Amino acid sequence: MVRIAAIGDLHLKTRVPDALADGLADLRGRADVLVVAGDITDGGRLPEVEAAAELFRAVNVPIVAVMGNHDRRCLRRTAFRRTLEDAGVTLLDGEATVVDVGGRRIGFAGVGGYGGGFWPDEGPALPHHRAAQALAVRARREAIRLENALVRLRPLAPRATVVVLHYSPTATTLGKEPPLKYWMLGNIELGRVIDRHDVDLVLHGHAHLGNPDGSTLGGTPVHNVASSVIGSPVVYHLPVSGIGAPQSASASTVGWPA
Repeated sequence: MVRIAAIGDLHLKTRVPDALADGLADLRGRADVLVVAGDITDGGRLPEVEAAAELFRAVNVPIVAVMGNHDRRCLRRTAFRRTLEDAGVTLLDGEATVVDVGGRRIGFAGVGGYGGGFWPDEGPALPHHRAAQALAVRARREAIRLENALVRLRPLAPRATVVVLHYSPTATTLGKEPPLKYWMLGNIELGRVIDRHDVDLVLHGHAHLGNPDGSTLGGTPVHNVASSVIGSPVVYHLPVSGIGAPQSASASTVGWPA
């Protein structure tokens, strides 16, 4: 098993809560990789990403992350990325990477994603107006970027493949979110891309009122790791053979920022 710790929607401001810092600094021995599923910062401001970088420097395992909609508010994207990368974070934005875990190559493909809804397979249809059309174009664009990232992973022959998103690829993890908001929380095009590839695990955030466990229409396990949903990091035990659904368990008790 490869142990993948995951959390999303930290919404960090300029002060990192002590419980959060202590919990993430203690991941060695409990996890092999940490995934952060977007909304690392609350407003995308550089002081916030600098606080996040300070937090991540103390994490003793490789870190893979994507940007969320709050992170995208940053007007200095290059500085945002460089600050995280200097702290040892691999930030995926339509890209792929392989992490070596004890000689086992685990592939990660990541993109923030976008809204657009899940019609006609899951959820209500969007109203037919120009805004909806623009949303659909952006949703398809993000799905294409995820497709390209997964294609780039194939020659690297990972033992298992993990997709990291901020927006959801399925309505099955949206829980108590109002159906009228589904279009804001993810889109079915991401799920269709995932089901065209040999993906073992999908991790996303963003749906603060969602539920932790679901799946794509094709049966790929999907987990909503927004901090408001899972409360503390969850460690997923991923079979390196890629056979079978990952098992999950709470990893630690961590205090999160309001």
